[in-house]
Amino acid sequence: MALKTTKPKQNYIAGISLGVMGVGFAATLPFHDGSLGLRLLQGGFEAGLVGGLADWFAVTALFRHPLGIPIPHTALLPKNREKLTGAVISMIETELLRKESIGEKIRSIRIAELGLAKVREGVEAGSYNQVISAVLANVIQHMPVAEISRVFSQEIRQLADRLDEKWIIHRLMEEVTVRGYDEKLLDLVLERAHDWAARIETRDMLGRIGIEQIQQLKMGGLMQFAVNAFIGYLSEDKLGDMIQNFILGHIINYKDPDNPNRAKLLALLHAELREAVDRPGFLEEVRGAKHRLLDQWVSEDKIEGYIQGLLNRAGQFVMSSEFHTKWLTPFLLKLLGNLEGSPERIQQGEEWIQRQIIGFIEKHYSKIGALVRENLDKLSNEELVTFIEGKVGRDLQWIRINGAICGFLVGVVLSAVRALV
Repeated sequence: MALKTTKPKQNYIAGISLGVMGVGFAATLPFHDGSLGLRLLQGGFEAGLVGGLADWFAVTALFRHPLGIPIPHTALLPKNREKLTGAVISMIETELLRKESIGEKIRSIRIAELGLAKVREGVEAGSYNQVISAVLANVIQHMPVAEISRVFSQEIRQLADRLDEKWIIHRLMEEVTVRGYDEKLLDLVLERAHDWAARIETRDMLGRIGIEQIQQLKMGGLMQFAVNAFIGYLSEDKLGDMIQNFILGHIINYKDPDNPNRAKLLALLHAELREAVDRPGFLEEVRGAKHRLLDQWVSEDKIEGYIQGLLNRAGQFVMSSEFHTKWLTPFLLKLLGNLEGSPERIQQGEEWIQRQIIGFIEKHYSKIGALVRENLDKLSNEELVTFIEGKVGRDLQWIRINGAICGFLVGVVLSAVRALV
């Protein structure tokens, strides 16, 4: 342990004061029968020298043997080092840093309120934005994407396996019927059929197909003659017009909401769909299609790519000023507002903090004395003496100076009394 070993300036002043008394005494010694003034000076220097030497011995004896001579009851500090250490520790534990006084001081401080005020100040100034963003970005960067993807894929597949396909299909059919999607779909089909049937190309195609089919009829006798006469009368255009008008007429009829045939067609479609669900193999085909879709869209590789892209964008976003101003700061201020608006929570937090601090102090209180003892034990006797002299040496050296001065004054007074007597 490095300590400052330079002696205080007052140590030299004390030595000078003692030297002055010694020189003064020696200089006035030949004039002990001289004038009154010289006798007074001699008495003062003599008493000052005695007082200075006595105080030097007393101060020196506290720390070391005077002149290195092992005089009894000197070097008090090194000899009583263990007692001094115990006294210092006892004073710290029982007087200066008592557990009770520390606990009372901690209870008098509103730590939670001070902390909230400091946090609000930092939030409003944006002092925490970069730190919080860096933490969030680091968390996002180290997310186990592969593990998350595997869990997501498993959960999605397990959820899909738990689905009741039959119930879902029936429910969809009910929704289609209730919302009128079946009629809208029928109207769309009829509209597309009407557009197709109304084309000239369709009319020509229907006429050509009709003539070809009639010509393929093989009948005998008069019936064949009648068919041939009918074919001779009709052309592809006329037959196409007839078939086209027939189709368009029925389409228009089916587009009429009040047409009974329309209602029958819808009922037939509903019945066919309900029966299709109960047909053998239908649900298996649905399940197979479901698993093929899952394999195509919910594979671990695809999910990992989705999640990685999402995390990359999230990492960039949390570092942006937009995140700070629109999301982070308002969120923190709202959170602080909720806490500040709840005195019960603040008091609970205050009590919790105080319990933790006091409990920590009580648990480790004995280590204070142990720490003091450990640091003192690291010092050698010389280092300990130098350390204490550096702290109190100023006052101790003034004792020597004052002893010499007081001795000088007392010597002058005593010499004056001797002269008068």
